[in-house]
Amino acid sequence: MIRLFLILSMIVSTQVVAQTPRAMEWQGIPLSIVLDPHQESILDIGEPVSIAIPAHLNHTLTVSSLGGRIYLTANSDFDVARVHLKRLNSGEMLLLDVSAKTGAMMPKKVDIILPSNQAEPVESTPDLALEHQQNLQMAPEALLIRYAMQSLYSPMHAIEPLPGVMRSPMGLPKDVSSVVFAKWRVNARPIAAWQWQNSVVTAVQLSNLANQREPLDPRLVTLGGQCLVSRCQVAFSHPELGPAGSELSSVTAFIVTPGPLSTHLMPTPEFVPRPGGKR
Repeated sequence: MIRLFLILSMIVSTQVVAQTPRAMEWQGIPLSIVLDPHQESILDIGEPVSIAIPAHLNHTLTVSSLGGRIYLTANSDFDVARVHLKRLNSGEMLLLDVSAKTGAMMPKKVDIILPSNQAEPVESTPDLALEHQQNLQMAPEALLIRYAMQSLYSPMHAIEPLPGVMRSPMGLPKDVSSVVFAKWRVNARPIAAWQWQNSVVTAVQLSNLANQREPLDPRLVTLGGQCLVSRCQVAFSHPELGPAGSELSSVTAFIVTPGPLSTHLMPTPEFVPRPGGKR
């Protein structure tokens, strides 16, 4: 009897692993994702999303989000944790129950079917021409921010090419918190900048100095120059800063300006903007 029970258990377990779907439909029920540690899995959402993972997984789960796809890599086994996705187009929230188990047979790529695109074929061959056309329809600022985020946080093979983009000198002080991020108690360290066409995106690492969570609102970023008369684009890698000393106490801000960021800062005793981004 015990032997029969063990055999049945093995059969059931094998069937569950073998039937891991290559496509999952969001119907308001959390989607179960079981990762095999050290193997990258791709969730193809089909549209831009933001992702929030529990703090205790920051050093266990590597996550990159770009071009409507989420790249997940577990560094070790871990139990089920709830991961939140937010559709940037509609604001709708999606839920994933993510875990990792050695030997799990997770497909390399899983399509997540959303209510707005249920009629789309799941196993269709990617149309590179269509994807290129969709990229052309994106605002230049969005393309530049996406490229900067990928360059900093995604593996090389996942960086989507942006012809003509190049690194740009910053000409900024080591800390721009008092000039740009005065609404928060943070250290703000410029780390890199890229130029594409007439726009420059500058990545700034924010470190929380307060012992509390700080929500991040792009409208509270202080900019001068042409940004006073035309809206410059600001995006954050996460919607809030965790308390000082926590695993979520650092966030990257991406600021897109016409020309170097240094020419769009409000004058202060410590910093006087000069033409060409020179100090």
